[in-house]
Amino acid sequence: MNLSKDIKDINRFRQILTVFFEEGFGFYLSRTKLHVHLPWTKRIGSKLTSTRKKVQAIHLRKAFEQLGPTFIKLGQLLSLRPDLVPLEFCKEFEKLQDHVPSFSFSQVKKIVESELSQPINKLFKRFDKVPIASASVAQVHKAILKNGKVVAVKVQRPNIKEIIDADLDILFFIAKHIEKYLPKLRNFRPVDVVKEFALWTRREINFKNEAKNALRLKEAMAINPNVKIPKVYSEYCSRKVLVLEFIEGAKIDDFSALKKFHINKKKIALTYFTSILQQALIAGFFHADPHPANIFVLKSGKLVYLDYGIVGELSEQDRKKIIDFIKSIPNGDANKSFEIILSMAKEVRNGHIEEFKEKGIKIMKEVYGGSIAEKSVGNGIYEILSLGARYGVIYDPNQILMAKAVYQAEGLGMKLYPQFSVREGFKMFYETYLKEKLSPIKIIKTIGKSLLDHKELLLEFPEHIIKIIEKLEEEKVCPSPVNNQKIEEMEGHIEEKIEERIEEYQHNHNMGLMVLVLLLASFFLLYLEGYQKLFGLSLSTIMIIATLILLLYFVISHKKNKSRY
Repeated sequence: MNLSKDIKDINRFRQILTVFFEEGFGFYLSRTKLHVHLPWTKRIGSKLTSTRKKVQAIHLRKAFEQLGPTFIKLGQLLSLRPDLVPLEFCKEFEKLQDHVPSFSFSQVKKIVESELSQPINKLFKRFDKVPIASASVAQVHKAILKNGKVVAVKVQRPNIKEIIDADLDILFFIAKHIEKYLPKLRNFRPVDVVKEFALWTRREINFKNEAKNALRLKEAMAINPNVKIPKVYSEYCSRKVLVLEFIEGAKIDDFSALKKFHINKKKIALTYFTSILQQALIAGFFHADPHPANIFVLKSGKLVYLDYGIVGELSEQDRKKIIDFIKSIPNGDANKSFEIILSMAKEVRNGHIEEFKEKGIKIMKEVYGGSIAEKSVGNGIYEILSLGARYGVIYDPNQILMAKAVYQAEGLGMKLYPQFSVREGFKMFYETYLKEKLSPIKIIKTIGKSLLDHKELLLEFPEHIIKIIEKLEEEKVCPSPVNNQKIEEMEGHIEEKIEERIEEYQHNHNMGLMVLVLLLASFFLLYLEGYQKLFGLSLSTIMIIATLILLLYFVISHKKNKSRY
């Protein structure tokens, strides 16, 4: 590793090492040979302040806050990923303060006008000069568009990309030293952590990605009348500017405001919890950082999700396994529930699986055997996935984010309503969403959509059936030799037979079209839930039966016609 080649800003590198030294991490700097880059006065007496993880976590959190945007963002990511750092650090990083002085309005104006290619007074009727929020990467201003709509304008800090890029070089250098000189920490994959953080951060500082996430989340939550995602004004969005509908409300943990709004806290707790499950398990796309600062409550009682920089995505297979886990909860079978969790792992790296099983099953037994105050379902899943990396059991980052989101929702649910039960939340989610998703009507609708997507193939379906029947008959029948005396007679009938075959083809095509129309009409009626009845049966059911009869008639009539040739 070459310092001058790998790191662009040597002074910043030394500043970072100095902060870590002053927060008590001199011992680790010595072990990783990084202490040689410290001033001579700080190389002497490099001692470890404490070996207790909780104390170390506090000092590391303080160091991150001193070191600015990149390290605050790193801490925020690690707070969501107990598979990457010990749980004590993960919990401490949740306390990271991301409040920094705002930058000037003249800089805001310059960025907005440069990004949107128009003077600010041509874009907005009013633009408040004082920001309503200021964080490490951006600040937010209230404004009014020319059409009178009140909006929140998020503007990226000047030169933040260059600052983050320089810090990432330093983080990679430090991570490589940790992996080389601290074998016990290799299971936590420091270099991979920095790689993932780099990808995530570079996506997040492109506000076009956040706009896309907001639009996708809005679509996913459209079926939930109790949840709102603000409108995105895409024509005013760029890499450094994001414009959203302005939200007037209170943070979900502002209990005095909720009381003032006459909000039913039990209902809010259940709505919050089930909406996380709805996003992840129905849409497969979810808000992965649903802490109280990102969740607002309107006077109407609706929940509003804000800040879409961190999102997760689950595969169909993962969603099915999580649903299987939810269905296993009422049985209280610790072994079965743990096996489902274990089956989700994407990689098992070494031979510690039995020890992991022993600890994981013990946690699930505590969940099912104790009171909710001792260990809840969300807490149990979170702990098991947190243990994975320690035993070489690697889970997909999206699975970890999902577990963390559920755990956060569970904890806040209990603060809102002390009697909140995760099992009740899972049950409500199953009754509200999964029953509908897995119902026969939903399955038939899915089939109907698939048929619409492949309508051209369906039109040709009768012809395919004919070809299959003809092929089978050709294999059964052994053709006899042609008599030369009959050649002239056969030639006389060729034209007549060609015309008959053309007529038959047109008949088959028309029949296929009729079958398609009837089938689509049936699914359209089914989309209306079959509320129209005739003789006690829904019209959609009658039409599907009629379509099948027509298809059967078509096959039989074709066979009869075939026997005439």
